[in-house]
Amino acid sequence: MASMDPLRIPRRRAYRHALEDGAADIVVGIYTITVGTATQKRALIALAVAYLILYALAWQWLHDRISSRRTGYAEVPEQPPRILLTGALAAGVLTLLVVAAITISLGKAWDLARWPTWAPLLAGVILAAGFLQTALRSELRRYYGYAGVAVVGSLFFWLFSFGPSINPSDRLTLFLFVVGFTMVIAGIVVSTRFRRAHPLQEVEDSDAR
Repeated sequence: MASMDPLRIPRRRAYRHALEDGAADIVVGIYTITVGTATQKRALIALAVAYLILYALAWQWLHDRISSRRTGYAEVPEQPPRILLTGALAAGVLTLLVVAAITISLGKAWDLARWPTWAPLLAGVILAAGFLQTALRSELRRYYGYAGVAVVGSLFFWLFSFGPSINPSDRLTLFLFVVGFTMVIAGIVVSTRFRRAHPLQEVEDSDAR
């Protein structure tokens, strides 16, 4: 008989609490846009890696500003946004590495004429996996929605015929922009609702009896 972890439910509640104010959505969305920008200028990928820690700290700051004196603070084993930020980085970096391997084998790395149109699909699968894992661990339904956006968006930017209006590499960039802006907008809405539902508590005198 498999033993059940007695801390499983408290950990899930703490994980959910860390994400329910919308701060992670905003920060991860902005970071996804940053990674999307880096796919246009591959030299910026190194900066995107360095920004991973910076954006994780930005989430902590924003989370504290939104949630402080509203719902309290629950420490979690790992920062949920750091996992999501790493997924966003992987979506860009791993996709670019695959593209580089394909194009260099055909003659020249990053040759736009040889970029595979399915590059957004690979990025979408990576992002969707991260969103689904977060949805299952936090039980927040909007992360299922983000996974759906990642899948549908990746299919669209893979299959839609844009013609000569955009370069093949723009498919990946635009896809990451769509996911990023979706998360930022949703995060702002969630944060606004969160603050309305959880008004600031009055500060009590600690010496009061």
